[in-house]
Amino acid sequence: MLADDFWEQQPPRRLLFIKPSALGDVVQALPLAQAAKARWPDVTIGWVIAAGLRRVVQLSPWIDEIYEFHRGAGLWAFLKLCRELRTRDFDTVIDLQGLLRTGVMTLATGSANRIGLQTSREGSSWAYHAMVDQTSRQIPAHARYWKIAEAWGVSTRYTTPSIVVPQSDQQLVESWLESLPRPLIGIQPGTRWVTKSWPVESFAQVAIELAEQTQGSLVILGAPDETQLTGKCFELIRSVNPHVKVIDLGGKSSLPQLASLLSQLNVLVCNDSGPMHLAAEMQTPVAAVFTCTDPVQSGPPGSIHELISTKLSCRAGYHKHCPMTGDNHLACFRDVTVQQVSSAAMKILRSH
Repeated sequence: MLADDFWEQQPPRRLLFIKPSALGDVVQALPLAQAAKARWPDVTIGWVIAAGLRRVVQLSPWIDEIYEFHRGAGLWAFLKLCRELRTRDFDTVIDLQGLLRTGVMTLATGSANRIGLQTSREGSSWAYHAMVDQTSRQIPAHARYWKIAEAWGVSTRYTTPSIVVPQSDQQLVESWLESLPRPLIGIQPGTRWVTKSWPVESFAQVAIELAEQTQGSLVILGAPDETQLTGKCFELIRSVNPHVKVIDLGGKSSLPQLASLLSQLNVLVCNDSGPMHLAAEMQTPVAAVFTCTDPVQSGPPGSIHELISTKLSCRAGYHKHCPMTGDNHLACFRDVTVQQVSSAAMKILRSH
């Protein structure tokens, strides 16, 4: 573990964060760059990020250097990245990912101060000189990252986003939304795991109920590879109530534009996903469904959110494949009801 006076004795001059993925984890870790600049205004901050998420890191004005990790690009591309990191003369490296490949990156820097978290696995801890205390898996992810800032003496969490969207993207998003009556209700039915994917039919029912109760507008969001899903959600809504104000922006926004879109919403109804964390970072309340993951461990911080979880015995098991068979297969999807999610979203809308 780090000595109590470590950061006083060895303030970083060139600091590297290694956190390539995923979107939600990166978003939760980004405030550390702002905290480091607040603690040491002259520090140069680098960040290793997956190539597909580069735009997210670029939205942080506190990050000076970005190094792309191309997963699946092969050994030579990985070694090239490691050689580049070696030449950059980082005196302090913090591995926030804690996997074998990020441990190798950490070791390759040759930094005098290589630091990791207690969640490290796959042997990555062998690359570290020390680990940050109170960063085990029992600590929620957002709090785990912030333990590093607390060790620096930055105890108060920021109340403004660590992401700054370019004005051009903000203006474009405003043009998309300007004719829609408020409240603006975001519907984001996608996520990467099948076991986290509450049915699109249920999202559509929630969307219809909210639109009819509030006379507001629905904004369906999704990644470029989720356009079929968002299109289905749009058609389901229109087939039940063709008069509802709804637009499908699935696959139509860049990451900066998505951040701007999320900041404009009055609430986001979603699964446990990267956009959930991005919305929370942009100070937008979420009504989020948790099936196989834990809302305490994996949810966003703050009291403005409503996190709805299944009560089944397999909840929070982090299973990528449902352990139940027969009639109980994906029973968590039915255990979380449309009424629960609709009520949670309406509670947010009434409060904000």
